[in-house]
Amino acid sequence: MKILILTLSLLVVSSSFARLSDGKAHLKLKGSQIFASVDEGFHFNKDAPAALVRGEESIDAVKKEPKEFIFDAAKAQKKPFAVNYYVCDDKNTVCEAHEEKFQITNGKLVAASGGTATVAEKAVNTAMVVEAPLKKNKHGFYEDSFNAALKLAAKEKKLLLVDFNAPWCPSCIRLESEAFGEAEFIKATEKFIKFSLNVDKPALKDIGKKYGIRGIPTMIVMNPKGEELTRILDYKPAPVLAKEIAIFQASNKATLTELRKKAEAGDLEARKVLADQAYAALKFEDVVKWLAPTGEQSLLLANSEIRVAESAYEKDKKNAAEYRKTFERWIAVFPHSIDAIEWRPELMKLIKGESKEASAEIKKIGAENISEIQKLLDDEKARAETFAVNKFGDMTGFEKAELLSQQIETYKLMNETKKSEESAAVLAKEVATFNLSVERPGQVLVALPYIKTANMKKNAQEWLEKLLKAHPDSDVYLMKLVVFHMREKQFAQALPYAEKVAVMKSDSALYYQGILADVLKELKQKEKAMDVISKALAMPEAKLESNKSVVTGLLDLKKSL
Repeated sequence: MKILILTLSLLVVSSSFARLSDGKAHLKLKGSQIFASVDEGFHFNKDAPAALVRGEESIDAVKKEPKEFIFDAAKAQKKPFAVNYYVCDDKNTVCEAHEEKFQITNGKLVAASGGTATVAEKAVNTAMVVEAPLKKNKHGFYEDSFNAALKLAAKEKKLLLVDFNAPWCPSCIRLESEAFGEAEFIKATEKFIKFSLNVDKPALKDIGKKYGIRGIPTMIVMNPKGEELTRILDYKPAPVLAKEIAIFQASNKATLTELRKKAEAGDLEARKVLADQAYAALKFEDVVKWLAPTGEQSLLLANSEIRVAESAYEKDKKNAAEYRKTFERWIAVFPHSIDAIEWRPELMKLIKGESKEASAEIKKIGAENISEIQKLLDDEKARAETFAVNKFGDMTGFEKAELLSQQIETYKLMNETKKSEESAAVLAKEVATFNLSVERPGQVLVALPYIKTANMKKNAQEWLEKLLKAHPDSDVYLMKLVVFHMREKQFAQALPYAEKVAVMKSDSALYYQGILADVLKELKQKEKAMDVISKALAMPEAKLESNKSVVTGLLDLKKSL
């Protein structure tokens, strides 16, 4: 199951960064007036409220221009006050409220807390976000203004289809480049208000938390009240998406709350729907809750019970026996499934533990897996039927590669080095048949793990470089090249990419500074690494509570130097 499971407070790279306009405005005291300026690429919203607030008195800005606001501070000497204004980016994707608290002491503007006033010291968590004007992307999805999209759905009496995504997510990229522009999908969703929600954007991350987004891409259909009706997880081709949407359209469109009431009253069909939705939300305990009492056996329940047992094992190794029994029970029920082919190596690892030896039991389980894999490699029809029941994702074109990867892993766990190498050579031949193109970047990213498993690391690097060349303004492929070279311990090759991504404007800017410092550390350039860390810690983003974990990482890196 090729799903990117994540925690919204840490989306592979930390996603809880400053808002888009944080650190872009600068206030200075000149005489009795406060002059506010703004960086290139941003402007003040002169149509929104802007005032100096002292107690219950509010004094409007004396000048409001896109690049400069002026506030009269004559009545604010030596007493705390606040300055309120709104900053928008020039693309008008966001327009965010700012409130800075100051006092004037000895002719200087200082923050109410005592330090020199900077935008980073404002009350970020209480600032209101002004809804940006609705705008569509090339596939007809509105962006940025979620509340405005809900209002539009209510006005037009339509359902809202929300795509939760991130720019670095391979399956998200596949949806964008391979599904959303297809006629089947366009027709199936023509009666929806469509909204694209980038979970990396700080202004939108709370929406992801509200809907319990644990994996991306996730698409949720909701009513204009924001109540969830159904969700779809992972990439699927346009015809498959269209079919699932059509099935939903023909349903009674009950909310999850309504379904729970029916399920708790004993409605079997409601239980099945809730289990399916819980699995799409990666809430495995809920799947077990709804399905286990029915007595029915399914891959949905099997995968969920295994994941619940795995979680218990990770919390306490004393649960190893139950974890193992769960594997064994479901492998016996579905021995020929692609799921079982993936479960057996996990079971082998569990039994093997820290031992380097492959016991007779491990070799027996491995031999069973090799047999099942070989049957599917030899029988195209059986292979197609087996992958067709895959619950999530789409492995079309990668079926044999996935089987060969599992074969390689199984042989390694059996300590069959030669056979593992032989399987890698076969995988290399299969990789050579891939019809990849930079026009389908998500598909390339899905293929990369297979390319690497086939020991074709040079080819993997070349594809990343091709993607970067095709998308030179994207930090996504720069970072993937940095990570690629770091994993290969090629820090000199990683450096130019790390330096380039570190100066790009991004919600992940603070994290990128840490990556650059880490590369410099590995290259024994400690002074430069220290300088990068110091500058990063001085960034406005470093003052935010939401970036606490990133700052902790920077401080730990600093100590290690």
